[in-house]
Amino acid sequence: MISLRFPRFLLKLQKYIYSILFTKNCMDYNWLFNKDKNELEKFRKEYNKKNKDSLNKKLFIFDQDGTLYIDNNLLNGATEFIKYLNLKGKKIIFISNNSSRSTLAYKKKLSNLLGISINQDQIYTSTLATIAYLKSKKISKIYSIGTAEFNEELISHGFELTDKNPNLIVLAFDTSLNYQKLKKACLLIQNGVEYVATHPDKVCPTLEGFIPDIGSFIALIKTATNKEPQNIFGKPNPELINSLLKKFEIKPQEAIIFGDRLYTDIKMGKNSNTSTALMLTGESKIKDLLKYEIFPDFIFQDLNEALYLLQSLDK
Repeated sequence: MISLRFPRFLLKLQKYIYSILFTKNCMDYNWLFNKDKNELEKFRKEYNKKNKDSLNKKLFIFDQDGTLYIDNNLLNGATEFIKYLNLKGKKIIFISNNSSRSTLAYKKKLSNLLGISINQDQIYTSTLATIAYLKSKKISKIYSIGTAEFNEELISHGFELTDKNPNLIVLAFDTSLNYQKLKKACLLIQNGVEYVATHPDKVCPTLEGFIPDIGSFIALIKTATNKEPQNIFGKPNPELINSLLKKFEIKPQEAIIFGDRLYTDIKMGKNSNTSTALMLTGESKIKDLLKYEIFPDFIFQDLNEALYLLQSLDK
C-alpha cells in the first residue's frame, strides 16, 4: 500500500510547494500541472493576455538560433515583428551565444534572412563578451578551440593564438572540433593552464535535431581533467544585458528578451530584472518550466503570436 501511495503523495506535496512559491511571487503557474493539451494551450494564451501590458518596451533583445531562425530557415513572424518594431521606433538588439560565427557573419545572415538592413552594432555575441573580459585581464596569448571565424575575430582584436605557453585556453563553439584540439587542451589544463568558455549551451538547435554545443564539450573536458572553466560568458551572465542597458541608458523594466532557452535566455533576463518571453520554437518546452523552476513573463508559440499581442495594445 505504501509503495503505491507514496508517489501520489509526493506529487501532491510538490504541487502544494509550487503553489506557495507562485502565490508568494504573485504569479499563478498552477495551470502548468494540467495534463490536457487543449486546456494547457488555453491557459497559456490567457496567461500571455493577462501580462500583455508589460510587452510594450523601449528595448527589444532577441536571441537568434531557435528564436528568429533555425539553420538558414526563418521562423514564423520574425520579419513581420522586426519590421513592426522598426516602424514604432523601438531599439532592437540581436544576441547569440553561438560563437562559431563572427559578428560580421551574423549581420549578413540576419540582413539576408529578414530582408532588412541590420547594423553591426545591433549584434552582440558571447564572443564579444569574452573578448571584453580578455582585454580587461590584459591576456595576450591564447590557445583557442574555435572555428576559423572565431579565431579571425580574436586576431582582429590583437590576440596571439598559440599552443605554446598560452596565458589562457578559450573554448568556443567549435564546429570543426577534432581529437587533436581536445587532446592539446586537456594536456595544457593538466599542466596548470586555466580555461574559459564563451557560453554554457549544452546543445544547438538545427533542422536535423539538437547537436552538441559547448556545454557538452565542458562535460567531456571535465571527465578528462576534473577541471571546469574559470569563467563562462554569454547568457545567462547578466553582464551581457546590463552592458546593453547601460549603453542605451534604459532601465531593466523598459527592456524585454525573447529566447528559446530557459536556462540561458530567460535566466539571463531574470538575473537582469528585465521582462522575458520564452519562444517554444527551439530547445525549451512548457514542461521544462517546472524542471528548471524558471518562469518567463510570456510563453509564445512563435513571433507571429507575440506580434498580434503587441499590436493589440495599439487598439
